[in-house]
Amino acid sequence: MSEREHISVDVVVIGAGLAGLASALRLARAGYSVRVVEAESGPGGRARTDWHEGRPVDRGFQVAFAAYPAFREFVREVGISGEDLRPFVGGGAFFDGAHWSQLSSSPKSIARFGALSPADRARCVRLAAELRFASPRTLLARDALAPTTEAFLLDRGFSRQAIDAVFRPLFGVIFLDRTLAPDPGYFQFLFSMLVRGPAVLPADGLGMIADWAAGAIRQAGGHFEFGSRVAALVREADGPVTGVRLDDLRQIRARAVVLAVDAPAARVLLSPVDPATAGGIPTDGASVTSARFAVDHSLYHGRLILLNAEPDTGESPRIDLLCQTTNVNRHGAVGGPHIVIATSIGDSDATAAGIEDAVERQVHRWNPTFPWASAAQSLGVVRHPFAQFRPLAGVRRRLPGPRTQVPNVVLAGEFTTHPSLEGAVSSGVTAADIVGRQLG
Repeated sequence: MSEREHISVDVVVIGAGLAGLASALRLARAGYSVRVVEAESGPGGRARTDWHEGRPVDRGFQVAFAAYPAFREFVREVGISGEDLRPFVGGGAFFDGAHWSQLSSSPKSIARFGALSPADRARCVRLAAELRFASPRTLLARDALAPTTEAFLLDRGFSRQAIDAVFRPLFGVIFLDRTLAPDPGYFQFLFSMLVRGPAVLPADGLGMIADWAAGAIRQAGGHFEFGSRVAALVREADGPVTGVRLDDLRQIRARAVVLAVDAPAARVLLSPVDPATAGGIPTDGASVTSARFAVDHSLYHGRLILLNAEPDTGESPRIDLLCQTTNVNRHGAVGGPHIVIATSIGDSDATAAGIEDAVERQVHRWNPTFPWASAAQSLGVVRHPFAQFRPLAGVRRRLPGPRTQVPNVVLAGEFTTHPSLEGAVSSGVTAADIVGRQLG
């Protein structure tokens, strides 16, 4: 057998999404030998970026708030400066079928937002003030205040019109759930992040974070196995896990394993060695489909997101969000195409062509004079059948957390905390700290 087939390290991290990268970076910088195994050809998971004619093309639109504490620290640790986190200073623009209304995170913007009645604007300002300085842990613990986010908003006095015109289109795309069924603690956490600072996008797309993190891990002595899928955790009798077996039958021996894949894959790998903990990994997932386009002249101006606030007519697929990302991450750049990403939430049996046709119809409703058919070039459709778990009432209280019944196997990923980029990064840091204490 070759030297490559006799790998032995302190820690194997399975998965090179943000959770796995955050964990691997912390462990590598602490002096442990780390090998990250990733089935895809590069790092990032959902937060990967492709390139087209010098323009970053994310594999979907995800919300990164500048106020996320663990996310912000992780970005700083990998060497990305604050200047490279480009803000959506314009916030979001809502289209109700007839009119546009623009809303940013500032109290002044909320106070004069035309899509809300004066009474609802006052309620929104009060809620923002209440949540602005509360600790994230405290807010996340408020999950039992009401059965759903929608019920919580109604309890706070918000009108149905406010919920349908603002909260549903905005938080629907953050939750990946237009029913607003997630628990109210998760909503309050996200709302507090929104009022503390803008949504941001790295200068080279979301994948910039993963790429820079991978570089920092290599600089700290860590190694990557891309294009390699872990087939099983290797365990002798009832003792600790001794490593992992890859699809090509190679084995990597390790003193500890960080399991940082998505929830469905984590259940599959963990079930043979710890069925009890695996049974606690959530199975109810939210799906999202993203269509990406290169457009030869600008669809709209301004660093903002376009949100579909039209009543739900049952049309499928529905385009819920559209963002010309180059307005933000390439703001001021001269030449090259504009990149547009359109998002459709929920299950959809539509073909890629069906999704792209729905985008063209939506653009025509929003900007009837724009020559989309001749200006837009498809860059492909990306589907995430299980983009994140659904944090419905009581679900977050039943999550497995980072520890398993096999002491040297630790979980990392948003399914151990809450479904967000912040949840992914913070879970990776927590997993690394647990492993570090175990290895000593």
